[in-house]
Amino acid sequence: MNRTLQQLLRLSLLGAASLAALPAAHAAVIDFENLGVGGVGHNEFFQQAGFDLAGYSAAADALDGDLVGTINDGTDPGSCVGLMCPASASHYYAGLNDGVLEISRSAPLQTFRLQSFDASFIGATVGGVYPAVAGLLRVQGNFADGSYIYEDYQLAGPGANGFAFGHYSTSAVFGAKQFSSIDLFAFTCNAGGNCNAFQSNKGQFAIDNLNLSAVPEPSSWLMLGAGLLGLAAVRRRRAA
Repeated sequence: MNRTLQQLLRLSLLGAASLAALPAAHAAVIDFENLGVGGVGHNEFFQQAGFDLAGYSAAADALDGDLVGTINDGTDPGSCVGLMCPASASHYYAGLNDGVLEISRSAPLQTFRLQSFDASFIGATVGGVYPAVAGLLRVQGNFADGSYIYEDYQLAGPGANGFAFGHYSTSAVFGAKQFSSIDLFAFTCNAGGNCNAFQSNKGQFAIDNLNLSAVPEPSSWLMLGAGLLGLAAVRRRRAA
């Protein structure tokens, strides 16, 4: 085997090893810690763990800055005034007033998966009494072509001490999908089991500890492959 062929073989093996070493996905957790406590308005966003999180309203007449959510300190009872929020020992996001929380990668054109999260319903105070029926949380995964799929999760009703976070895992089918963004919003439900979204201004939810897998951008693989091919071509020209 001549020297040039040996060099090309080593280069190919190195490229294969590099590709094999690349992780299929990078795990991230959005837990809202180390973020400032306060309101989130329509079309406002913040960042954590390589993701953009944006609050927005589905109302046709919504104005920039209209309140759609807050980042709450669960250890501070005053962070959730006038609402029945869940007890928590950490920060979490409260989606308010039929607001939507949208999650996407901070790096453009990159996708991700959602495996699990913690969630609770937030009830509007009615004479200091907890609502008897909790609502639904819809998790809608959006694809780059404009299509989407979703799963609904029945949030637990209040216990003796009010609402509490529950842990939820996405289905195997949903958890395997690569999304360009995910929207989260709540439905309110009545005792008859009828649920509606964006109609009562009371579709409110708490979300925390979103377990995400950031999928490497396909172009990263292509760029690495193109670079290896380019090096091989240079070696061949030098050997000619």
